[in-house]
Parts: sequence; C-alpha cells; structure tokens
Amino acid sequence: MHTAPASLKVSRPQWPRQHAQLILAAGDDLAREVLWAKVPADWRDMVQLHIAQAEAHTAQHVQQRQKFRPAVSPAMPVLAEYRAPIPVRGNAVVANHHLAALRANIHTPRVSA
Repeated sequence: MHTAPASLKVSRPQWPRQHAQLILAAGDDLAREVLWAKVPADWRDMVQLHIAQAEAHTAQHVQQRQKFRPAVSPAMPVLAEYRAPIPVRGNAVVANHHLAALRANIHTPRVSA
C-alpha cells in the first residue's frame, strides 16, 4: 500500500535528491539562492537534473488537470441578434369561425356521466 511522502525534516541533506527537495520547497528566490550555495560543486548537475525533472512532472500534472476543468462560461449571457417578425397574412373569416367554435366549447354545459 502506498503511503504519503514523509515531511521534509532534512536538517542537513546528504544526497542530491534531498538538496533538490529543499530547493523546490523553498518559497522565494532568495531562499533558493542560499540553498544552492550549500550544494557541493560535484552534485550541482545532479541536483539541477532532479529539479528539472520535478518541475517538468509538476507542469505535466497541471496540464493534465486542465483537461478536467470545466469550460469557462462568459460573464454575460450571449444575446442573439434581433430578427423582425415575419408577418403572416391569414384569412380573418376562417379565424373568426375557429374562435367562435372554441368559445362555444368553453361555454357549453358539462354533461354528467
């Protein structure tokens, strides 16, 4: 079973990877510069390689997570262009007959079953 990584309790790093962990965990550039000064000269290339791999892994993880992020919706709703209604000419006599039939249906007494 996979366990959570141990917290950084490295007071004096003994391996290049430990130096890289401390440098990556440092917040600002000044702290990183101080930590870089403490890296032995023969380990600098390995530490730089570890840092580059970790940053690439982080960038890849962020890029993969972007796929799952919901699409950004616009702040204001998009409005369609106004289209003038198209006038449809009908037969007034036929329309009146239909309305009269509907009114007659509404006003007829209900038959009890």
